Amino acid sequence: MTERTAYVVLGMHRSGTSSVAGTLALLGAAAPRTLMGPAQDNPKGFWESQVVTAFNDRLLATAGSAWDDWRALDATVLADPAWAEEAGRVLAGEFGDAPAVVLKDPRLCRFFPFWRRALETAGYAPVIVMPVRDPREVAASLNARNGMAPARGLRLWLRHVLEAERSSRGLPRHLMGWDDFMADWRGQVASMAQRLGRPLAPTPDQAAAVDAFLSPELRRQDAGAARAPDLVARVHAVLLDLARHGEHADLHRLLDALHAEFQRAGALFPDAD
Repeated sequence: MTERTAYVVLGMHRSGTSSVAGTLALLGAAAPRTLMGPAQDNPKGFWESQVVTAFNDRLLATAGSAWDDWRALDATVLADPAWAEEAGRVLAGEFGDAPAVVLKDPRLCRFFPFWRRALETAGYAPVIVMPVRDPREVAASLNARNGMAPARGLRLWLRHVLEAERSSRGLPRHLMGWDDFMADWRGQVASMAQRLGRPLAPTPDQAAAVDAFLSPELRRQDAGAARAPDLVARVHAVLLDLARHGEHADLHRLLDALHAEFQRAGALFPDAD
């Protein structure tokens, strides 16, 4: 079987994953067949599969969780081979035999090892694209869209980004500040191509389409003057260092320590809203 490429966009809800996935699709990666339609909070579209999202919601429910649950996930229930078989059917139905695809759903952050196995079993080489947005903006966006308390939004951000980063190490990946991507998508795509070892040079028509797609209306919240809690600020800073400087064992160790700190804090308040 010829190995195919799966651009997996890993990132927290409201972190710019739709803009990144849409750009990859406009540059030639196949989008899912059952695309989720645009919405008031995402007028340019989510660029994710309705089928994949529904499947991931079922995985979360089986593990006693949900998309907005920040607590640690018991993923042992996902070891049932039936889930893996269904994931393979989902991939085949959504992407057919396309040589390069883009897979995006923030829920992927919670059980990426499961999806990595499914992708590799289906003949894909997963490569990771991880936009990092200021967590204060993420929390503000969740508050505006879902009425979610900012503190809960920040805990949800920590859970998603720490688990996504940790579980995707060792794969070709490109972390990037979302601000940097929006300011210079061409430069970020060039860096992405180098780090991932994949050709991503846009044609003039593709570049024009991405320029039109990445309009200023994609950004509706800013960080404001409020300071992020210490743990949140430290995680954000290390992720941006990883984006700027590339993979480094010292940065990985820092993130492991921060993940352990988050786990300890969470264990103290397991029922926190």
